[in-house]
Amino acid sequence: MGLKYIEQVKSVVLVLLILLSFSLTFAIWTYSPVIQPNEGTTVDISIAEKKKMEDIIKPYRMVVSQEDGLKGSFASQPIEFVFDNMKNWEIQTVDLASNKLTTDQVNEFITKPNRASFFFAADVPVEVLATSLNFTDQIFPEAYFNRLIIDWNEDNPDNMIMYFISTSQQKMYTASAKKVNKLGFVDRILKHADKMQVYNEIIIENKLSLYASSVPENIQSYTYSIKDIEIEKFKDALFNNPSLVRSNPVSLNEQQFTDDSALMKVNFNSKTLNYVHPASENDNPGKSVDLIQNSLNFVNEHNGWTDDYRYFRMNTNDRHINYQLYFADLPVFSKDILTEVSQRWGVDRVYKYIRPLYTLTGAVPFKTREVQLASGQSVYDFLSTATDINTSGIDDIVIAYYLSRDETEPHFNLEPSWYYLESGSWIRISPELLGGTKYGLE
Repeated sequence: MGLKYIEQVKSVVLVLLILLSFSLTFAIWTYSPVIQPNEGTTVDISIAEKKKMEDIIKPYRMVVSQEDGLKGSFASQPIEFVFDNMKNWEIQTVDLASNKLTTDQVNEFITKPNRASFFFAADVPVEVLATSLNFTDQIFPEAYFNRLIIDWNEDNPDNMIMYFISTSQQKMYTASAKKVNKLGFVDRILKHADKMQVYNEIIIENKLSLYASSVPENIQSYTYSIKDIEIEKFKDALFNNPSLVRSNPVSLNEQQFTDDSALMKVNFNSKTLNYVHPASENDNPGKSVDLIQNSLNFVNEHNGWTDDYRYFRMNTNDRHINYQLYFADLPVFSKDILTEVSQRWGVDRVYKYIRPLYTLTGAVPFKTREVQLASGQSVYDFLSTATDINTSGIDDIVIAYYLSRDETEPHFNLEPSWYYLESGSWIRISPELLGGTKYGLE
């Protein structure tokens, strides 16, 4: 009896062991560990807002040519009217029209009557327009433009001719647009033109013409207490694991944040963020369309468009792209405060990211005044008489805001000033050199 009892016990124990083995195996197969949100994942951070392609690629000047002369403007309203209308057009195949366009031909295209010309700061791939405009042919040539000209001379009431001109590459592409309400479009264009400044064409031998206002312009000047952006938001947005980021003060005005793969430096004096991810460095040239789209997507990922930043220049050889700060439709420049967002792209991600750490959006100016600037023609006439300036080297003249610190208060001034472009650099013309400025009421 004793042996029989022992055998029964062994059988029961064996069954229990088998059941326990099945249970453990099932538990291992179905086990799913709980991962905390900050363990190796990017924190979802919203700093400001997202932008569309049409928000960051905008012309900085519009010139309308009529039989009685030129009108021009930097205001966004007439420019947005044209581009909003273009969304309804059916733009046909983009074809190469000239691969050796002379400067005289470009000047002639802009000044021929019944045309509107749009000036861009840098070459834009035609293909990126497909994100907002309707192209019937989605296969694009490798075409670029920094002048877009709309021509309504053609007799067909439903067609419009578009010219895409790259002055740097000396190439021109054309496309016809159908389903255009031509009469309504031209009527509205001319009504906008009535409110624009009279412009002069300044002809320079063997150079692209300059286009400048012929009468003084009144521009608002502002004094702000600029709003800083929280550093922690960028730390959480740019590092994969913010909880493991180490923070170290470098000096009274500088602090750095690091983890095992990236470095972010912050300069409080110049209000600058400088982020680098060394492992992603890439020396191979990039593709312009990808560079623009990737740079837009990257800033959109952390809603980092804190102000009106616009595409300003690009170098595909080193995968570099810059977006310039604009305020009240004018570019903003400064000698000691950063006013642009810069990206350099590496292998499948951003390699360097340099940007301002302040925002004008939402800030309320506590002092404004109206400044009367000399006409663009007068500015050019002044430059042509200056002994240290060679006007043949001037590529453009524009009104921009000069951002500076107040010397006595912790405030920042946005002062409208004339700038000229020479060898890729924008140079401010001191108001004192032009005989001072005239101020209206505060």
